[in-house]
Amino acid sequence: MKATTKTRSIFMTLSWCAILVLMAFAIHYCQEKLDTSLKSQQSGREVLPKPEALHLLSLGYDQILADMYWLSFIQYFGDGPARQIDHYSKCYDYLNLVSALDSHFIQAYWFALFAVGAEQRRPDLADRIISRGLSANQDNWYLPYIAGVNQFINSKDEKAAAKYYKMAAKFPGSPPWLTRQAQILDTNLPRLFKEIRTWNTVYESNPDGLVRAAARSKLIDLWRYVYRHTPEAHSKQEVIKQLDKLSAKP
Repeated sequence: MKATTKTRSIFMTLSWCAILVLMAFAIHYCQEKLDTSLKSQQSGREVLPKPEALHLLSLGYDQILADMYWLSFIQYFGDGPARQIDHYSKCYDYLNLVSALDSHFIQAYWFALFAVGAEQRRPDLADRIISRGLSANQDNWYLPYIAGVNQFINSKDEKAAAKYYKMAAKFPGSPPWLTRQAQILDTNLPRLFKEIRTWNTVYESNPDGLVRAAARSKLIDLWRYVYRHTPEAHSKQEVIKQLDKLSAKP
């Protein structure tokens, strides 16, 4: 009995040592990949790996790798001058990789909408990533809502957007404005009005700082467009009030 207990103790100790070694290897690997990614990103020669290949090498630490590539993506996306040159061409590769490694990371789907659908001008690829999120997060109303915004803003498909909004409204805990948003899309109101309502809802309802900043930028662009094309002085004053509100909020 004592021998058996001692053997088990030795086995458990060796098992924990093996786990710690694997964790150390995974962390070291992630750090190396991050350093390599940032250096190659700066030189413009970065080639991202396939999700399937990374999954085989991750040793089960997919989320750590997802975090690493998310940080790399944020640096890539935030480099405005460089993105004017490559036209955000790697946004899909980054976000496809992040969402494949961690399909429950909601921020990746928001940025599929912004970065892939809008900046890269590929709403079809954005929809492909968001559809992965819909399959993996079937209790989260945000995903069909994000899909709807992508269809409305980027694909210009108001019927598809309204369909997604109605789907999102059926989820437990979904906000009541989703139904109103779907109803507004079914009206003959000017599209500009609908776009402002859409981005304002994204801005007001989202706690994530990066998402709010992107939505705020879109709203400022839209209100500036309204200002330039509004002849009446009192209407211009109303637009200035809206812009002042956006300037005052974080």
